[in-house]
Amino acid sequence: MFAKTTVSAVSRVGSRRAMSDAPKLHTAKNSWKTINATRPVDPHPHNVFEPPYNKLTVGLMVVGVVCTGYGSMFYGLSHQQKKQGYWK
Repeated sequence: MFAKTTVSAVSRVGSRRAMSDAPKLHTAKNSWKTINATRPVDPHPHNVFEPPYNKLTVGLMVVGVVCTGYGSMFYGLSHQQKKQGYWK
């Protein structure tokens, strides 16, 4: 019984090790030149942040994100305090 378990465990380790030592093929490197050749030339890269920025819009967005984050955290805090009986 013990010998059979040992032999099967050793054979599993050996088979796994043989598979993991094989060379890995990275086929994406080979096909990237073909994919890149079919793309159209983009004369203007579309960056995420391009000036000019509207100061009012950016300010309102920053204030909105901060207020939403603070409000959600305060709501979670107050909900837990009321649920646990610390606040009435």
